[in-house]
Amino acid sequence: MLRVTGLGKAFGGVKALNSLDLALDSGEIVGLIGPNGSGKTTTVNLLTGIYRATTGSVQLDGAELTTKKPEAIVKAGLGRTFQNLRLFKTQSVLDNVRIGQTVLCKSLASHLNALGSGAEKALRREAAELIDRLALTERTHWPADTLSYGEKKRLEIARALAMRPKILLLDEPAAGMNAVEVDRLMHIIRGIRASGIGILLIEHHMKLVMNVCDRIAVLNFGVKIAEGTPGEISSNPAVIESYLGKAH
Repeated sequence: MLRVTGLGKAFGGVKALNSLDLALDSGEIVGLIGPNGSGKTTTVNLLTGIYRATTGSVQLDGAELTTKKPEAIVKAGLGRTFQNLRLFKTQSVLDNVRIGQTVLCKSLASHLNALGSGAEKALRREAAELIDRLALTERTHWPADTLSYGEKKRLEIARALAMRPKILLLDEPAAGMNAVEVDRLMHIIRGIRASGIGILLIEHHMKLVMNVCDRIAVLNFGVKIAEGTPGEISSNPAVIESYLGKAH
């Protein structure tokens, strides 16, 4: 479904990402890990259209996304969350999710025409279901800024899912979470996978990565140094030396 071929990005004479190949199918979870500065953020920004690739190709269901703008990439089916929360702080949980749904409308006019229609009612029902799925029902009408940190992280995921992505890119969703919140997140991610959505997980929390991913790709200095199952990655000498450490 998602095919990344020879993807590269250079800033002046510095290659932040060098010829990355990566594939991700529906209902599959692929982890992308590596030390700080390894190229993970650059990869995220290339996939979502924030950066323009120097080399290579990004395709989703055979459609070329490499030169598309971020809004076109979202409409094509590649959704994301952000490492640094980007919620609409004064808007309610429900409103944040509904804002995510505006991506489904072809234009503002079509959105306005849908108000009061059966389509609008279906969207409201879908938003309520997403809020429940992310365990935020009791917070439905709370301003996003009043939520706990873990709840804000879950709201980011709910808003991304409201866009009906084929592939969901999760950018360090466990950052700042405690152990209980990470366990809940693990359950949520598995539920998303069960719905048929492919997930690219960029994460430093190794317990989460090793427990939910089908495959893991490892970056170091902009180069993919390994790819395999969690078991293969955890015993790979190059990965242990560059990232996991001997204690792992």
